[in-house]
Amino acid sequence: MYIADTVIIMQRLSGSLFRLAGYGINAFTKAPSVKEACFFNNFTSTLGVKHCSTSPIFDIESVEEFTDKVVNSPTAVIVDFHADWCGPCRVLGPRLEEKVYGRNGDVMMAKINVDYAGELATDYGITAVPTVMSFKNGERIGMFTGVIDDEEIDKFIDDVINN
Repeated sequence: MYIADTVIIMQRLSGSLFRLAGYGINAFTKAPSVKEACFFNNFTSTLGVKHCSTSPIFDIESVEEFTDKVVNSPTAVIVDFHADWCGPCRVLGPRLEEKVYGRNGDVMMAKINVDYAGELATDYGITAVPTVMSFKNGERIGMFTGVIDDEEIDKFIDDVINN
């Protein structure tokens, strides 16, 4: 087994193991070579996990991060406002992630836990979770609240990319 294979396996595990530690699915990324792989960078830090900037899915924890990674992004970004305790969020989140991964970089996804980023939730008028917004060229271009089916998710993402 090569290092890149190990990274891919760890990425699949990250949805359950690293989410418990607050790292989310972007703890690892698929890597075609050892050179591009994301590794444990410091075993003295919590779990020693390095977040990979190449992942199309990432966590946002501050207004500054939101501005940098969403508003200023050259790529369209879907923003998932969610909470750990929210049952519908646990249903929708993995489905959105799967769809974003399947778009080969045409769209990114920012995950915002409203319990840890309350200021952002307030700034964007979030009153229920899950709420999903889309941004392109710094402007909000779409939004929905609640769980939707896979066809509606595909249409939402298509609209974001083609807007």
